[in-house]
Amino acid sequence: MSSESEQSSSLVIPQKSDCMYTACFCEENIWQLAKLILDLNKSTPNMKCYVIFVSNYNKCVHLWNQNSSHNEGLVFWDYHVFLIVQHLDNTLVFDMDTRLPFPVPFAQYAKEAIREEFKESHSKRYFKVVDADVFVAKFSSDRNHMIEEGGWMSPPPPYPPILNEDKVHNLDNFISMDPSNEFGPVLNLEEFKARFS
Repeated sequence: MSSESEQSSSLVIPQKSDCMYTACFCEENIWQLAKLILDLNKSTPNMKCYVIFVSNYNKCVHLWNQNSSHNEGLVFWDYHVFLIVQHLDNTLVFDMDTRLPFPVPFAQYAKEAIREEFKESHSKRYFKVVDADVFVAKFSSDRNHMIEEGGWMSPPPPYPPILNEDKVHNLDNFISMDPSNEFGPVLNLEEFKARFS
């Protein structure tokens, strides 16, 4: 048996209280979380980690069990970002803005947070699946999308903006659900559930 296979096969999961969080900056929260989980699990075999962007062409998508709502937790976001970790037979969702457990099994998140589509075609959701290591390496945000008339729409994180080596803002490329866009495949709800169920 090789020394690699003798290493711990258990997934290292951070406590939610140990994760960086800034309201309304889900993409940065998940960048920090993805980096942390990848770092903690460098020796964990068979772990796959994905950053999920959910949006659509109208930038209006719904999720339930979100902390910022009082109505069944129903929230309409222009986009939202969460993390999926697959290890052995477990598929876990890490959503920093959910009322559900942290992490939560994918089946429970799909049933209680994603639920079904509304009948209106303009609200149909799409899911971009990005490898977490690609997101950590390539994501770059100057935070200008959160500035309105010279002021912050919501206070920014306390650390400097996350910039890749090119230092060019590319958040919109991650949010875009154009299938020809870079960074990862774009799935509809049925395809997304099938991939991770």
